[in-house]
Amino acid sequence: MAPVLIGAASLGMGVGVIFPLLAEFQDRYGFSDRGLGMLSAASFGAALVAGLFLARLADHGHARLLMVGGVALSAAGLLWFSVGTELWQFTTARLLEGLGYGVFLPAARKIVTTGDQAQGGARLGRLTSAELAGFLAGPVIGSLLSEAFDLWVPLVVIGVVQAGLAVWLVSVRLPELTVVADAERGGNQADGGNQAVGGSMFSSFRLLRRGSVSGAALLSLTIFLPVGVYDALWSRYLTDQGASTLFIGIGLSLYSIPIVVLAPTGGRLADRLGPVRATTFAVCCIIPATFVYGLVAAPVLITLVGLVESLPQSVATPAVQTAMLRACRPEEVAAGQGVAHAVNQVGAGTAALLGPIIYGAAGATVLFGTLSAAMVVLFLAGLALHRRGGGDAIATLS
Repeated sequence: MAPVLIGAASLGMGVGVIFPLLAEFQDRYGFSDRGLGMLSAASFGAALVAGLFLARLADHGHARLLMVGGVALSAAGLLWFSVGTELWQFTTARLLEGLGYGVFLPAARKIVTTGDQAQGGARLGRLTSAELAGFLAGPVIGSLLSEAFDLWVPLVVIGVVQAGLAVWLVSVRLPELTVVADAERGGNQADGGNQAVGGSMFSSFRLLRRGSVSGAALLSLTIFLPVGVYDALWSRYLTDQGASTLFIGIGLSLYSIPIVVLAPTGGRLADRLGPVRATTFAVCCIIPATFVYGLVAAPVLITLVGLVESLPQSVATPAVQTAMLRACRPEEVAAGQGVAHAVNQVGAGTAALLGPIIYGAAGATVLFGTLSAAMVVLFLAGLALHRRGGGDAIATLS
């Protein structure tokens, strides 16, 4: 799993490095709060396209291509962002980064869970841990290098590292890919030669007809929806409360530490209790914490609430991925993870566009109150659809 985990960490680092710098880029180049929403929405929109139309290629023997392409696209996005001076350039750079994220993660989840789906939650937890470890390092690197040199320096440093990693992934040995190919052939033979997902680039949409799949996608969106608001506004919100760029970067890294440490344990808990039950427990803690963000104003208190929220997030993140894993047959795993990723991007991209507008017009209390209410609705809808779906695909096949 090492090459997959290293790749995931590098992508997380690329996302994390930009977080604490957005407010300074906005102040330097003079784009509006709505421009912040456009930057985030571009990333989420690109990942949506990747999840729906490209992720399924990992189910058909192209996992390495998606991994290499994902890291290379992320590198290109960071390097372009570093030399940009206008909003459209920054937006296009985030689009490339989102596209890279969207093709890499479903392929990575396919590889790490193939052949051992009974321990899928634990393996997905390790992948989440690696991704968040990169995200943890990103803000610190971004804050320190920007303070010591300039805003563009951390983006170039991480972009060059990712470019080198993409070259390495072309030739590195990935024995899991053989297992993926074998599992796919076996799944196709079990279906009489007919692929469950189908050959069309639009075939991933068919998975959403299955209640357990659409329910798992909404459960995933429940915990991912706030990411759109955080991506667009976290730096702006804390800056408005008087926080420095260094404080924002350190705070984001502190948020990630419990997830990095506990996500593998959270994944094992999902394997033991069942992913939907584990998700329910975690979401009942996450939603109140999200609401509290709008009630506190001091940067230190906001960061402390984030630390509290990160504990149930360490369970929820691998749990919702495991719920989708169990809702899909082995030859559908990448397509299913891509669908979940795409649904997440639709919701988070919408939140990224609307969040700055609500924040500017009504303030943080209304913003986070609205966000919490939307999470409640998504969670209840996801539970209902999953139960109506009649059980997991794995259980049905067995």
